[in-house]
Amino acid sequence: MYESHFGFSGAPFQLNPDPSFYFDSRGHASALAYLRFGVYQGEGFIVVTGDIGAGKTTLVRTLLGGLDRQQVVAAQVVSTQLESGDLLRAICTAFGIAPAGKTKAELIASLEAFLTAVAASGRRALLVVDEAQNLSLEAIEELRMLSNFQLEHHALLQSFLVGQPELRKLLESRAMEQFRQRVIASCHLGPLDVVETRAYVEHRLRRVGWQDRPSFDDAAFEEIHRWTGGIPRRINLLCNRLLLGAYLGNSDEVSATLVMQTAREMRGEVGETTLVAAVSKPAAAESGAGDDPLPALPAEAVRELHVAGVSLQRPIVCLVDSPASYMKACAFASESARQPELPAVVTFNGGLQADVRLPGELAEVLPRPALDVHLQARGERFGPRATQVLAAFDQLLLELQPAAVMAIGSNDDVLACSLAAHKAGVPVVRAEAGRRSGDPFGADSNAILLDRLATALYTNELSTHYTLYREGIPADRVHCFGNLMLNLLHLAVPAAAEAEATLQRETAAARGLKPQDGYVLVTLQFEPESTRVEVLSDLVSGFVAMPPDLRVIWPMQDETRSALERVGLGRWIKNSKIDALSGLGYLERLGLLQRANCLLAGGDADLAEEARALGVPVVRLVAAGHPAEFGEAGAVHEVQRALALVGEAAARTRPRQEEAGYWDGGPAARMAEHLSAWLWQEDAAIHPQASLRS
Repeated sequence: MYESHFGFSGAPFQLNPDPSFYFDSRGHASALAYLRFGVYQGEGFIVVTGDIGAGKTTLVRTLLGGLDRQQVVAAQVVSTQLESGDLLRAICTAFGIAPAGKTKAELIASLEAFLTAVAASGRRALLVVDEAQNLSLEAIEELRMLSNFQLEHHALLQSFLVGQPELRKLLESRAMEQFRQRVIASCHLGPLDVVETRAYVEHRLRRVGWQDRPSFDDAAFEEIHRWTGGIPRRINLLCNRLLLGAYLGNSDEVSATLVMQTAREMRGEVGETTLVAAVSKPAAAESGAGDDPLPALPAEAVRELHVAGVSLQRPIVCLVDSPASYMKACAFASESARQPELPAVVTFNGGLQADVRLPGELAEVLPRPALDVHLQARGERFGPRATQVLAAFDQLLLELQPAAVMAIGSNDDVLACSLAAHKAGVPVVRAEAGRRSGDPFGADSNAILLDRLATALYTNELSTHYTLYREGIPADRVHCFGNLMLNLLHLAVPAAAEAEATLQRETAAARGLKPQDGYVLVTLQFEPESTRVEVLSDLVSGFVAMPPDLRVIWPMQDETRSALERVGLGRWIKNSKIDALSGLGYLERLGLLQRANCLLAGGDADLAEEARALGVPVVRLVAAGHPAEFGEAGAVHEVQRALALVGEAAARTRPRQEEAGYWDGGPAARMAEHLSAWLWQEDAAIHPQASLRS
């Protein structure tokens, strides 16, 4: 569409690999040199890895296109989710061999006869296996056995394995020792840097006759790299849309603003809240079968790059385990970016990406860390999960060499990673130290161990100092800076929806409610099949019996509605002072919380920490045996007791909230300032010739 408008001879950013568009970056040039060396050797295996979209297939096709067909007979296998027998058939098909039979022995005999004939004619056979990370160990072993075919003293078959980084992990296994001895060279394709990204874009444009129309300003190239992470396929996707956008907008210029707008539109179209990109070491090649591969996280791990163009060497790694802890890491990252002496902030989550996902609206409000790493570990058994998490985190320590690790969460993954950092000599900082629920053998066990591991402990309030003192933590390691939730609220509250606007969305919610009227906000939720009828009945009837001037606002999930309908209480909700609202997002519920007289929460403590930071009284109705939070006097197990506490809290005058004009940066600023000075001292003591400030 836009090609003729700009005078191009073709599409410059097509996704299909095309050797005519091959770009000779440092990494690709090195990899191509190793491949050509391998062809010259005519034996063994060469392993080429790279992230999705890094240009592996284009590289291989460039190599194959430059081969002398009179000397080399080349074949390529792409579909590798095959067992060893199926792989043999695929290889025969790729070489154009008609097998003499269907058994494995007959397939091998047909292939050996073909390879012998090729060698007898003075040519060599080359097999390229693409997407090799999908091969089973048995299939790789089959390839190794094929490398044993010889005519006199010359190998009949040479193989190149091309795949994603997890291929290296596969080849590290003990069962692959014999195979690794046959690898004569290996190389890895990393992303392009900022300068190479610009050269890549201009190279592809010139291939189709670009005459600086449309023009790209310097900042546009920086934004392209920032949004794509230097991955060629992502660059192609974004630049294709940029040219289309310039054409539709009748513009002859691609600006940084257009890049940002287009990238955000594309991100929303595919349902991403962040740019997902792999961050690798600079492209490097290693020769020799005994070389160790580059560190790589497991294939299922996800890396979300939010801030490109910053150094990710020696960052501060924040360990998170929940949306709340991740939000606090975002708040800390926002303030630490103001400290020129502090490195970038990276978060590590041992669980699923969804376990720490921000509420949708906050993704546009909160500044993000430079990089998020989600291991995607599954399973609840401590032993197997800890092994997986520790192996991945150890690789992250090797790759990033963090200046410090900050434990914001406290689950088993956070504990395991903190221990690994401590053993590796990396300083461990403990946020929210000293918080206890009163169960030292249950919920508190991880918190106690984390506090003992930490080199520096940051507490939310002075009362926790005594807890740490009783447990033998030296006072000079403990610093009271406040709750990171205050920073989060400073960022989120200005974007929160007005309570009146939210209530006006439904007629029932707006009836008779004046701006000065108070209400109880309820975030307690129930499961339809597991909730006792008397609990629901006592709760609803208690709400109805509250004073006439005190309403109940209940953002209700579908499961809770179903539970109430199941026991016949749905009509009570519709015809009483209880206003049940549906489909509210985080910022809408935060707006309601600001005006509430009291919050009634459940076991998940939804909005409880935000309420305490805002000075809103909190009551939690929790199941018997459910641990309370540190210093939480309002956690009860009986409905009547919970309702009594709600009534008392709603009758009290709320403390005055902090004025935004007096905001001093809050706990995160104090933490960042201390961490900047403390890390410099630690680093200078260990590396006097190369500190963080050098």
